[in-house]
Amino acid sequence: SDLTSNGQYRIFRDFGDDQNLEMGFSYAYGHNGTSLTNTTALQNAHLVYRWKPLQGSPYRSFILRSEYFWSQREQPDGTQKAQGFFVGGDWQLGRRWYTGARYEFSDRATNASLRDKGVAATLTFMPSEFSMLRAEYRYREYAPGIKASEGFLQIQFAIGAHGAHPF
Repeated sequence: SDLTSNGQYRIFRDFGDDQNLEMGFSYAYGHNGTSLTNTTALQNAHLVYRWKPLQGSPYRSFILRSEYFWSQREQPDGTQKAQGFFVGGDWQLGRRWYTGARYEFSDRATNASLRDKGVAATLTFMPSEFSMLRAEYRYREYAPGIKASEGFLQIQFAIGAHGAHPF
């Protein structure tokens, strides 16, 4: 009696051997727990562009990702209509080095008049296909006037067999 539904539609198109584009739309609907009858509807549209030359510059590539989302949340004090957006790109500098940047903003789901926003920059080194080292700097401005600078170091690795190599 408390069913939540979710659906997604995506399309993909190649543009020659070096480029492709993916577009998609998602929708979710269900009760949100603020009362016995209040619901939330979430929608999302995304776009991903990829460029990787097969000849000439094998260690160059670019990926652009973008997403816009919006929600309509029923609450005891009224309906909140919030939205958010991000756009980010990753550029391959060489065989094992990548850099990236991102811009984002999002209204608060429970109070859409409050908006958080921020930017980020990354530098990634991939010693092998099984490991990755990433440094990220983020600057955020939260709705109540709080400003934050954050730094992250990420280490990611795989141990054992994985789908591409069934040992």
